Amino acid sequence: MPKQIKLAIVTGRFPEETFIANKVAELLKHNYLITVFCSGINRQLYQQFFNKEHNLQLKQLDKRNLLIYLITHPFLLFKTKRKNILLSHFLQHDISKLKPDIIHFEFSGIAVYYQDILASLNAKKVISCRGTAEKVRLRIKPGLKEKYQDLFNEADAIHCVSEDIYNTILPYCNQPEKIFINFPSVDINRFSRRQPYSQQPVATILSVGRFNFQKGYLSGLLAVNELKKKGIPFRWIIVGDGKQREEIIFHIHQMKLQDFVVLTGSKNSNEIIELHHQADIFFLPSFSEGIANVVLEAMSMELPVVSTRCGGMAEVITHGVNGLLADVYDHETLAACILQLIENFELRRIMGQAARKRIEEQFTMERQTGIFQNVYNSLIQQ
Repeated sequence: MPKQIKLAIVTGRFPEETFIANKVAELLKHNYLITVFCSGINRQLYQQFFNKEHNLQLKQLDKRNLLIYLITHPFLLFKTKRKNILLSHFLQHDISKLKPDIIHFEFSGIAVYYQDILASLNAKKVISCRGTAEKVRLRIKPGLKEKYQDLFNEADAIHCVSEDIYNTILPYCNQPEKIFINFPSVDINRFSRRQPYSQQPVATILSVGRFNFQKGYLSGLLAVNELKKKGIPFRWIIVGDGKQREEIIFHIHQMKLQDFVVLTGSKNSNEIIELHHQADIFFLPSFSEGIANVVLEAMSMELPVVSTRCGGMAEVITHGVNGLLADVYDHETLAACILQLIENFELRRIMGQAARKRIEEQFTMERQTGIFQNVYNSLIQQ
């Protein structure tokens, strides 16, 4: 019987990032023993997806557990009071007891946070590069480039979600053979259309994503404002929340789009699936992405997508075949793409079917899990 692999995953709140929760669920099917070190736990989602899963443990890296750890290790307070160093000692202590075969930091930004202890972790180390840290923070934070060079030197394998991210981090990695590309995945059984794609009197456009500058909602508002000027009837539903909500509301009122744009707030995945059934077009006006999981989910639901050519989106969408692309900031072309789909129901339907086929070919959970397993096994055999 093959050896049971002990995998430690270090991430943010769990299981709120669907793509990480899906990855964990798939690996559990292959007899992995998984411990997730996370900054917080969504208990409701955990019970929903991982109830009575014996091969999965959670370790919360928060103030309460840190305090308990400090009570038994008071000498650390004399060494430092910096939170990141204290949490690093906490993580190092728990991992040394766990003795995993593989430690996977699901975001490079988290790996940088724990950089001081990486060399002391006695396991193979994998780091994921997903977009925001590499495309945004790496460019604006002084000293981060040197930290990333050290980080990639310490890693045993570096996961990129797209070729675009691969090219982004390549200048900071002197061992490119460590890098492997593994596209994000989607549960094609769950994100599957249950009712026929049908013509509606008013076109419904759907977007899903946090309210931050990377998502490009201002550019999106400028695009749909062009539709309003042309007298095109439409409704744009935006699912999400975040620190830029007030700014977005301001621009909606400034452009007099209150009757066209609906902000729903955050929704769970079941509610989002229902919104996919109501939508005609999925819209991603982002400035920066690795590969947007929300687009993969929409394509799996047979929705035609209008997206910017940000990050790795052109690696997913073939313009004119399974979606339409425009350059970042080009709100006029985005508007023209949306209008083209609004005015041609048959084009929407055909593109939606082609989008589903694209997901089935290269973005399934089985494919992604197989690649991770191959990398993990290769590292262990080394």
